[in-house]
Amino acid sequence: MRLKISTRPLRSLACALVLAAAAPVAFAAPPSDAQVDELMDVMRVEQTLDGMWPQVEAMQQQAAAQAAAGKDLTAGEQAEIQAMLDRMMANLRTTLAWDKVQPVYRDIYAKSFDDQDVAALIEFYRSDAGQTLLDKMPQLMQNTMVATQQLMAPAMQQMQQEIEVQAAKAAADSDDAE
Repeated sequence: MRLKISTRPLRSLACALVLAAAAPVAFAAPPSDAQVDELMDVMRVEQTLDGMWPQVEAMQQQAAAQAAAGKDLTAGEQAEIQAMLDRMMANLRTTLAWDKVQPVYRDIYAKSFDDQDVAALIEFYRSDAGQTLLDKMPQLMQNTMVATQQLMAPAMQQMQQEIEVQAAKAAADSDDAE
């Protein structure tokens, strides 16, 4: 005689276990604005953004200098370029002012992390290790930029050569068409 054992209780138990395991994920609460603000505060987000302006201005000045390289600009033309750069920087500073950026960042953090994530991040960034990371991040980023520029230099030279070849071909084709 064969015993018939129902698998229904096992399936129910398995389903309950899956649901129980998923419950913490399903019920993870979004962080509050206060939590996200505390995280951004402990991460020094506003100070980091304020600290980026000298680099942005330096890059802008460098780009303008490269664009003007080899050109004999008058003092008036140089003043016009500088005035344009100053207007552009003022516009950027207004557009990316903390009071405008903070709500956007808050929303991004709230969409990216739940309340437990934010609590753990706050704890980490309040720790000595978190503060050390924040202290050393500017140097890390600078070292990364330098290394990336060194890696890119040969490719940039190759692109410049190809542009010059194409420009020469275009000029030759234009001369032939005349």
